[in-house]
Amino acid sequence: MTGSLGSTDQDNAIIWCMRLSEGALTAAEQQDLRDWLAGDAARQEQLDLALAVWTGLEADADAPELLGLRREALGAMHRAERRRWMRGAVLPAGWRALAAVVALVAVALATMVWQRHGGTSYRTGIGERRVIALADGSRLSLDADSAVSVAFSDQRRDLTLERGRARFKVAKNPLRPFAVHIGDDVVVATGTEFSVERLAGEMRVALFEGRVAVLHDGRYGPVAALTRRDGAIVAAERALAPGSELRMPFGKTIGGIAPIGLNDGMEEGQMSFTAEALGVAAERMNRYAGAHRIAVAPDVAALRISGVFNAGDSDAFAQAIAATFPVRVTRDGDTLRMVAP
Repeated sequence: MTGSLGSTDQDNAIIWCMRLSEGALTAAEQQDLRDWLAGDAARQEQLDLALAVWTGLEADADAPELLGLRREALGAMHRAERRRWMRGAVLPAGWRALAAVVALVAVALATMVWQRHGGTSYRTGIGERRVIALADGSRLSLDADSAVSVAFSDQRRDLTLERGRARFKVAKNPLRPFAVHIGDDVVVATGTEFSVERLAGEMRVALFEGRVAVLHDGRYGPVAALTRRDGAIVAAERALAPGSELRMPFGKTIGGIAPIGLNDGMEEGQMSFTAEALGVAAERMNRYAGAHRIAVAPDVAALRISGVFNAGDSDAFAQAIAATFPVRVTRDGDTLRMVAP
């Protein structure tokens, strides 16, 4: 593919958008993309807007004012002669029509996103969840009582998880790394879906699709986080496969890998725990706590619990734990205290 494939920058932004959506670029294609972006500073914004339409931004793409445009764009896409531009031919008329439609949708979408989510800091309250369309086309799903700050540039996409948990569906762009910072650790992806959670004593990275690198800010610069697998210590990036989760204690360089829970409250309003430490389970439940929050004494915090609970029903959670484990529950105003009997 060459920069002269499309007749306008808008055409080329659409073509690069479709190419990125179909998989990893070759080294030569990455260089072509770098060259094209370097030709005009506005091209990165055009590519971001195109990606925003085609990376599954369900929260805004289903808005009534966009449905007609989206249907028209999808129809144009299916009618386009894709093989011609993949062979380097002149951009077909169908693709020019698609470019115009996508550009219109992208402008409308970008306007909606920035009107609703202006600024670079996103937060949720207790029991609240949000889905946010980011300017590059990525999607951010914020769990309850969570906060993320965003700082994008032409070269990087940097985010910081300040508290709680966030799930990311990353728009593919190998030239702009997508990095999520948690204290001295950073999770880097180019195009994937994962979540990052900040707990009182550890960081958790769950991978749903693709691949991520987990780095730690060591004494001599960033180093790969490590984990144990099959009796050996390996880089977490090699061990973390889709469907698994890295659990890394803060201040440590070696973590562990565990399967992702079937349901942890981010989707269905229920919290599912499998051999989870009571202290961690209570911390997660507190993100949805309404009238009562849970405090766990250190002498019972390491108890391993399993079960499914309604998110936000702290009383039922405390009663179930007290009926099953050597734990006593006391009330102190709006706080449920879980202590040894």
